[in-house]
Amino acid sequence: MKLIRTQDAELIARLNEPVQNLHHDLYPDLFKPYDFKAVHVYFINVIHKAHHHFVVCMQGETPLGYIWYEEIKREETAFSSARNYIYIHQVSVEESQRGKGVGRALFNDVRAFAKRRDIRKIGLDYWVKNRSAKHIYEKLGFVLEKEVAYLTL
Repeated sequence: MKLIRTQDAELIARLNEPVQNLHHDLYPDLFKPYDFKAVHVYFINVIHKAHHHFVVCMQGETPLGYIWYEEIKREETAFSSARNYIYIHQVSVEESQRGKGVGRALFNDVRAFAKRRDIRKIGLDYWVKNRSAKHIYEKLGFVLEKEVAYLTL
């Protein structure tokens, strides 16, 4: 396995299909079904933005999964201290490659990036119905720090 940094919006859009389909299956009222064209246009508009990073895990010429994360710098306010952290927007591993260390390799790359930048915190969120994500993130050492609740009227 080899990790590569990329700005190939088409590749990321293709690799996004499993995660988009999962979100749509779990929350069809919130998430649209996967639409390559729409997702591709979205990534074209975000992939070159400063502080956004896309890493793909490859086996030879075959992409196995990706991770998209962002460096975030928050200024001090009257309510909170200044802080720098990494926020993981998405991670997706091809179904046939799950359990083979692809996700761990992608997360380890984010950790290494954070260490090089002297960033001490990596955050992410996941949907409650996505129990496998919760299990994976706990296994990787993530600890719940904040919960968000909604009232549906």
